[in-house]
Amino acid sequence: MRKFELDNVNCINCANLIKNSLGSSFGKFELDFEKKPAILSIDISDDKIEDLKELLSDLNFPVLKVL
Repeated sequence: MRKFELDNVNCINCANLIKNSLGSSFGKFELDFEKKPAILSIDISDDKIEDLKELLSDLNFPVLKVL
């Protein structure tokens, strides 16, 4: 499982937007938005990481760091 720090995830509505947007395209993941910055843990292949980063950036939740 890969982990990503996300910016601008401040509430349950932000978390729900991410969950609804990632849902079927990226499979199983966990989002801890109580930490600052938020931590997204996701089972993802290397070839999909850039797609994930682009989608999150489009939603205004840019990836700050890959952990």
